[in-house]
Amino acid sequence: MDIVVVGLNHKKTPIHVRESVSFSESQREKAYESLKKAHYIKEFVIISTCNRSEIVAVAKDIEKGTDELKNFYIDFFNLKEKNVASYFMTLYSDDAVKHVFNVAAGLDSLVIGEDQILGQFRNAHEYSRERKATDKVLNKLFLEAVTTAKKIKRETQISEKSLSISTIAVKFIEKKFEDLQSKKVLVIGVGKMSRIAIENLIYRGVEEIFVTNRTKGHATDLSTRYEKVGVVDFKDRYKMLPYVDIIISSTSAPHYVLKKDIFKDSYNADKQLCIIDIALPRDVDPQINDFQNVSLYELDELKSVADENFKARVEAAKMASQIIIEDCIKFENWYNCLPVFPIIKGLGEYSQEIVNRELEGLLSRLEHLGEKDLRQIELFTKGLAKKLFKRPIHELKRAGEDRQGELYSKVTKELFGLMDASCKKDIGG
Repeated sequence: MDIVVVGLNHKKTPIHVRESVSFSESQREKAYESLKKAHYIKEFVIISTCNRSEIVAVAKDIEKGTDELKNFYIDFFNLKEKNVASYFMTLYSDDAVKHVFNVAAGLDSLVIGEDQILGQFRNAHEYSRERKATDKVLNKLFLEAVTTAKKIKRETQISEKSLSISTIAVKFIEKKFEDLQSKKVLVIGVGKMSRIAIENLIYRGVEEIFVTNRTKGHATDLSTRYEKVGVVDFKDRYKMLPYVDIIISSTSAPHYVLKKDIFKDSYNADKQLCIIDIALPRDVDPQINDFQNVSLYELDELKSVADENFKARVEAAKMASQIIIEDCIKFENWYNCLPVFPIIKGLGEYSQEIVNRELEGLLSRLEHLGEKDLRQIELFTKGLAKKLFKRPIHELKRAGEDRQGELYSKVTKELFGLMDASCKKDIGG
């Protein structure tokens, strides 16, 4: 049994490949139903964000489990293996654990220390727990990773400045226009990313902001919250093209919400138009970028702005990495000790059984003593047994941490006759 991470992320996978393996809500449900039938996967969590599509799993057989996860991606998304094989990221054991900690803390994000990933990370774990796809190993791993991420944010202030993709998008726009305040902006979508973008635009003094969404009620709710935001019917979004200077699009639509042919007949070719597409799958047909006076920017291109913040966060990231190393070692020690925990429990029960049996006989022969004396004898006997087993228990834990837990557990079982103790039973610690 071992921990493995298989998936595709922003570090080596281009956006057109990432969007093809992004799980929609309905797909995620089907994916869980499918993966729960896997032969070599005991536990798993799917992490699907705009920058990554990854599966963290506990595999019965590491090689067969890894192949099963890769084949799942290929079959589930109907991919051609030759087109994605080189993009797969595969991590095992300690490397997989460290990766999970790094993801939770935002150290593996497009922007170091970004805030949104921790919430997405926790939601992914909770979703998996609700579907009984996790057990003690991944529950422990994800809870420890969340605890470490919170500690990093508290002790290093790595996320002191908000650097979500939405914030970067607005900063990116700000670099393109000398006078952002006078510009008119259309925001497509009403999710969290859109709200963050709107708040950043308002903060920078933009006076005219319009929002549109397929469900008009949600857009109306957003305009109620922000006085400067007007609502546009979704069917009228193309009519806004000649009027606005900037479009920020962030929806969960599985297809383009701005299509090339309709766009071409609707926009003003003599006017500069900046479009930021921060959705995955993409909202805007990439060919729109070929039109006169249109500048289209996608997720991957926002990295240039993210790089400006990199230097300021390098030292914080170094401190965060040290914290992660220490906490990863603690988790790995726990994980490596899984085989010895049932044996330690068995030793405790074995010693308790002997003490109780011997005390019963001894105390029955010492009835002439007072209750206080009898209690002292009982405490001394139990304390002595505890001290006698302290060294064996310590050595079992040390052996577990040294990855010799299976061997030492087997020997201890035979030495003490703990035939009912099982490495697969009562795992905990």
